[in-house]
Amino acid sequence: MHVIIIGTGHAGINAASIMRQNSDEIDITMVSEDRFPPYPRPSIYKIILGKSPSQIFRYPENWYDKNNINLLLGHCVIKIRCQKKSIICADKSELKYDKLLIATGSKPFIPPIPGIRDGPLYCLRNIDDALAIREKAERSTTGKATILGGGLLSVELAKTLSDIDIQPTIIDRSPYLLRKQLDPEGGQFLNRLLDKTFDTSFIFNTISEQIIRKNDEEVKIELRDHSGLWTHECDFLCNATGVRNDNTLPRDAGITIGEYAIVVNPFMQTNIPDVYAAGDAVNIDSFPGSKFGIIPTAVDQAKIAAINILGTRVPYTGTLPWTTLKIAGIDLTSIGDIELGPGIEEKGIIRDFQQRIYQKLFFKEGKIQGAILIGSKINVHQIKTLIIHHEKWEVVKNELNLEE
Repeated sequence: MHVIIIGTGHAGINAASIMRQNSDEIDITMVSEDRFPPYPRPSIYKIILGKSPSQIFRYPENWYDKNNINLLLGHCVIKIRCQKKSIICADKSELKYDKLLIATGSKPFIPPIPGIRDGPLYCLRNIDDALAIREKAERSTTGKATILGGGLLSVELAKTLSDIDIQPTIIDRSPYLLRKQLDPEGGQFLNRLLDKTFDTSFIFNTISEQIIRKNDEEVKIELRDHSGLWTHECDFLCNATGVRNDNTLPRDAGITIGEYAIVVNPFMQTNIPDVYAAGDAVNIDSFPGSKFGIIPTAVDQAKIAAINILGTRVPYTGTLPWTTLKIAGIDLTSIGDIELGPGIEEKGIIRDFQQRIYQKLFFKEGKIQGAILIGSKINVHQIKTLIIHHEKWEVVKNELNLEE
């Protein structure tokens, strides 16, 4: 059996690894338009800091030969021929498959701001993006960069630029950072910590109305907030406003597309026989509770897709959303559902700015459903287990030694 995987991100490489671990007999080909072997996206910041691409590769380059995985880099797939069970690349080459896994991930979302495409715009999604940002930073005339968006990518990029003596400004329409990972109070807590940690300016509750470029090196952004219209200038502009799916390839192949991406059943199968999908390429609305654009979802779906491609029927039952990372030396963990709303109780709260610690647990119908921890990783694994088992407050309180 010959399996082709389109994409070498977290979903693609994990699927290939799991298939090889479970079978020595199948042929595996990975196809990617990226010119570098698989690497973890959270590590691409190291390229801006001066690391070489090879220093962040997921595996040594000879790993693929040792595991009999055919890695085709710099190959852009332009067509899937489902009836012929083949894919066509931009160089006109045609590859046959018995089973196909689409793990094409997502691409940066470019907001429809007038003037945003009229000159250089730096996104950070792959190694080439990181190399371009590093090159731009080295020839920056003012040392000032602006980052559109206030999510994880923005904060990581801002810290990285600050480390190479570029002064970043983050602009976001939200009132605080990491709106998907934090509640308003936690967001404000993190904002205050970051203000004291590294040299970054934050502009919140603000909409970018227009981008005016004097030349390739000078950018003026017209901003609007509650006070009216004003301008902000910088040396170069970075975009980190989120990611979106490019569904052109599967749609043209007759694969069913949902509101956002490819529709799959619990076995990660599309509507086309022997065609599977995993990771950001999947319409996450098919699986309530799971979230789009996070690594745990991609890894879990890749595992299920790989097992089912090999012939074992195992359903995907969803992924508990969780993010754990260190931002500017500050530990941050967000697990499960942290949405505020009717019937949601907040318990186990710790607010200690001097100790740089914030903790909040979220309960619904008396059972824990989510947690936020800033400044500490203590009890993270315990809390995750408690959330998975939907434990009641009394159990959580005793397990974590909390007060009422």
